[in-house]
Amino acid sequence: MNIHIKNLLKNIVPRRLLIFISNSFQYKSFKGNFKNFDEVKSLVTNYDSNKIINKVLKAYKNSEKSSYLIDRDGEILKKKNQNFQLLNEMTHIINKSKFNCVIDYGGSLANFVRNNKNYLRKYNIVWIVIDNERICSLGKKIIKTDNIYFFDNLNKAYQFILKKNLIVNFFLFGSSIQYIQGFEKILKKIRLLNVRNIVIDRQPVLRNKTTKYAIQKIPFWVGNFSYAVKLYKSQSLINMFIKNGYFLVNRLNAFGDQFKDGEYKSFIFKQR
Repeated sequence: MNIHIKNLLKNIVPRRLLIFISNSFQYKSFKGNFKNFDEVKSLVTNYDSNKIINKVLKAYKNSEKSSYLIDRDGEILKKKNQNFQLLNEMTHIINKSKFNCVIDYGGSLANFVRNNKNYLRKYNIVWIVIDNERICSLGKKIIKTDNIYFFDNLNKAYQFILKKNLIVNFFLFGSSIQYIQGFEKILKKIRLLNVRNIVIDRQPVLRNKTTKYAIQKIPFWVGNFSYAVKLYKSQSLINMFIKNGYFLVNRLNAFGDQFKDGEYKSFIFKQR
């Protein structure tokens, strides 16, 4: 929630009513049932639009001014929402004594590693973000932290990995799979790169309903955006990974409000 609007609402709206409004909006945040991404895209905000890029930059600048605020995809949060169970699972994959490499697909301005730096900074990690060209350009410009790199496609990232002689410990998808058109093609590439571990955080999944395409509505207090998404049935997503040579190691609860017919989950997959 925009921190200024949030503080204003707290002063004029009773807390219980504020929670009810927020939960009601989140419950109905995914709307419609479309045939494919193309049918949805004309109705939503492009991920690289000026509106979103400016929102992401503004949130980043605001969070940098305060030790108790964090930014995530253009939103300012007071709580870090650290999933310590997931972080603990990650440390079992990370090599404690050597250089590590993580590819963060759809990682925006390296939000995950920045927001969990108090937990991850003790490890030697090269953090590679793959996102759209405009986000990567912005990231290269404003984030000067050592060992965080930005690339606008997987092939460029892989060439960098070969040049640096790195071994990828795991791929991270932090609430990004639902936005990726042709995700299974990406999964096949990851398999060919022989990456043994895949971590998925804060993934919205349907409990029992069939996989569908929908519009994700973002509330006005965050930016009033709308995105094209593919909501996977939980078991269908797991089956896709199994089909491509990865088995489910763990399924965890994740931060994110429940929504109609679904919930947010985190997953750990390992190559067979």
